Amino acid sequence: MARYALEFGALGDTRPVPDLTVQTTDLNVLDRAVVEHARPHITPVLTALGRPELADCLFRMNKDRTMGQFLHLDLARGCGVQFLAVRITTTPERIQRKRTKGWTSPSGAKYVGRPSRWGNPFPACGDSVEERAAVTGFFGHLINTRSAHPHPEHVVPYPSDDEIRDELRGRDLMCWCPLPEPGQPDYCHAAVLLKLANAPKESQP
Repeated sequence: MARYALEFGALGDTRPVPDLTVQTTDLNVLDRAVVEHARPHITPVLTALGRPELADCLFRMNKDRTMGQFLHLDLARGCGVQFLAVRITTTPERIQRKRTKGWTSPSGAKYVGRPSRWGNPFPACGDSVEERAAVTGFFGHLINTRSAHPHPEHVVPYPSDDEIRDELRGRDLMCWCPLPEPGQPDYCHAAVLLKLANAPKESQP
């Protein structure tokens, strides 16, 4: 279940909305929670600015879920007003996909196992911890060394770092690998993808 920490920007000459953290797998739940949290704080400010109708608003995030914006839709005039930028820090998680009856994948989660384009190209020969540790290590080595490989034509094909960040950043990732016990390392290539996709921008090459 991803955790979203939201830092609200300024509205007029004020910064009226306290920060908020929401933990959910449903982005519709997140959007509603943000609006419900913000509305009591923004309504008096918008009223003072002469735009009280803007408090009847929606919340939406950009594609990589790093920024958000409040949006008031004027259906009668067919236009909208965007206001109050929000900075979002997302802490996504790895989810074990299951075949259990009644189990459904969380909203917004991305399946990265085989045969998707995000699957680990190094298949395990068994399901032991040692096997999963080995193939996760092979995958991590591929991701960390492919850009510096002297013969890129010999590197196993896989989506680029930019593609990983653009499509997986901020999303919970699903794979069939079992989740680790608390305090134990996570031997799954999805854990490698999570780290790369959500690395702080200043640490990205």
